[in-house]
Amino acid sequence: MTNKIGLALLLIPAFAVAHHGYAEFAQQTKVVLQGTVTEFHYTNPHCIVDFEVKNDKGQIENWQGEMSNPLHLKGWTRTSLEAGDTITASGYRAKSGAFYLWITGLKSSKGVELKTNGENLIPR
Repeated sequence: MTNKIGLALLLIPAFAVAHHGYAEFAQQTKVVLQGTVTEFHYTNPHCIVDFEVKNDKGQIENWQGEMSNPLHLKGWTRTSLEAGDTITASGYRAKSGAFYLWITGLKSSKGVELKTNGENLIPR
């Protein structure tokens, strides 16, 4: 019985890291997008920013950017991004072609660069 408990305790860290897969993102090419924030979710396990991007045809694309959890976003608060803020987000796009991005850097319309620590969280 104690061997099973010990084994279970050893596996917990593996399961905790396992959900942080980055395989869905094309890590070979970084993209940079400019857009307008529609909503910011400052929540665990990941903060999410919804934003609109105007494509080269002038059409609006609704993007979603995923970041680390609030503990890794040093200096961020629930009001760091607000609807209507213009942002420049850089990161890795979903391989599926969806308007989904793992954000590794973000600059707000106020000229403030918000550190996301996203680059450091992707295992190499």
